[in-house]
Order: sequence, then structure tokens, then C-alpha cells
Amino acid sequence: MLKKIKYTLSFVLVLLISSSCQYEKRDINEDQTELRIVSLVPSYTKEIIYLGMKDHIVGATSYCDISKENKNLIVGSAVEINEEKILLLKPDVVFASGLIKEKSIQILKQNGINVQFLGKKASFDDLCEQFVQLGKIIGKEKEAQQYVNQANKRVDSLKALVPEQEIKPKVFFQLGANPIAAVIPNSFMDDYISFASCVNIFHDLDKIIVNRESILLRDPDYIIISSMGNVGLQEKEIWESYKDLSATKNGQIFIVKSATMPTIFDFVDNFEFIIKQLYGDN
Repeated sequence: MLKKIKYTLSFVLVLLISSSCQYEKRDINEDQTELRIVSLVPSYTKEIIYLGMKDHIVGATSYCDISKENKNLIVGSAVEINEEKILLLKPDVVFASGLIKEKSIQILKQNGINVQFLGKKASFDDLCEQFVQLGKIIGKEKEAQQYVNQANKRVDSLKALVPEQEIKPKVFFQLGANPIAAVIPNSFMDDYISFASCVNIFHDLDKIIVNRESILLRDPDYIIISSMGNVGLQEKEIWESYKDLSATKNGQIFIVKSATMPTIFDFVDNFEFIIKQLYGDN
């Protein structure tokens, strides 16, 4: 009974806030000086700041760097959000991801909030296209395209550092430890491997969960570990304990900054680090 009353009160609260938040929708490109943005995706938050729109962010997740400076901006995590708080902020646009519960998204949409999803990031090209799309939504398309052009030039210059090889090195790119998760094809992280003229040892898989035995059997020449704090360091030590593993013999087991939700700038920085690890500074 208590649970039912609590649910009813919460529902009434949303309705009351909804009625008080009704306002005439306007074209968000009409007046950028008044634009109000809520970002529920940490990488999008960083990109909005890159585009000079930091002061227009009125809400963000607890995982966004900007929230460390101002905790009042927090409207939830990357999964759970406070719909009431977002409605009270009267944002012109909310950037969301598929991690947010559908029920929460529907509440926002039913109250006239412009919720934007920028799609799946299946390649570096997708990262670039989505950045331009984000820029267009907030009136910064020209600036976003300029950044994309710069990022592509950096990627091309890094590719030029890769030596010609008759046999391409085999790479295992690890994303998680318990269970072990691997980079697989049709993901932007697989581009780190292909751009470096290497072969993903799991090029034939469509599921990211793998076991240690399968990795040892495929015997990668290089192991790249996406930063997981102490867990990443522990995984590095575990792999190095396998003395017959090619990556151990080559001294090529290393950790990169978290690669799972990068901006285009993070992607290029990680790619530069990987190229230098694999081929040196030549």
C-alpha cells in the first residue's frame, strides 16, 4: 500500500512539474545566446564544450567532467536520470544515449522536450559524422566540421608512420576483465587496429565476451588494454605472466586511456599513443 501511495505521489509530482514547464517550443537555431542544453552522454558533454558552448550546459551526468566543477548540474547518471529536475530546467535540447531507460525518455518527450540520439558509433567516420550532427543541432556545424577536418589530417599523418609489412601483426584489444571483453569488428575501436595495419585476433566474432584460453590460443603479438584503473594493471600483470605469449615476448602489452566512449579528439590521441607503442616515433 505504501509503495502504491509513493508511486502515485511521484506520478502526480511529474504531472505538476509538467504543467508548470509547458512553454512554446522554439527553433534552437534562432537564438544561440539563449540555448539551454542537457547532456546525458559524457563524450557529448566534452564535445559541446569543445564547440564553445560550455555556458549553455544546464544539466549533465555525474560522470561528466563538468559536473566535478559544478555538482548542481547533475541530473542523474549515464543510466538513471531525474526527469523532474530536467523538466524544471526547461532545456531546448537533451542529448541522450540508448543507456537511458525508455520510460524516462518518454516522460521527457511527452512534455515537449527535444531529445536527440546521435546513433551507433560503429567507426571513426561515425564519430566524425555524429560530431558534425551535434554541431548542427547546437548551431556550431561549421566549427565542428573544421575540427573533423583537423582530426582526419592527424589520423592520415599517423597512418603514414606505419611501415609496410608482409605479415600484419595480430592484436588483442581488451575492454573488460570480469568477464573478459574484446574489441570486435563493426566498432569504432576496431579502427584503432585496422588503421595501424594490424589484424584483430577476434575479427571473426560478433560477441564481445571471450575467455582467456581463446586469447592464448590465438597468440596475439600485441595486447592493448583499455584503462580500467587497478583492474587494467592487474590484467597487464596476468598477461605478462604467460612467458610463451608472443605479446609478452615482444614486450608489447600496454594500457590506453579508456577507449569506450571517446570524442573524436580522444580517438586521435589514443591512436597516436598506439602507433608510438607499436612502431616507435619514426
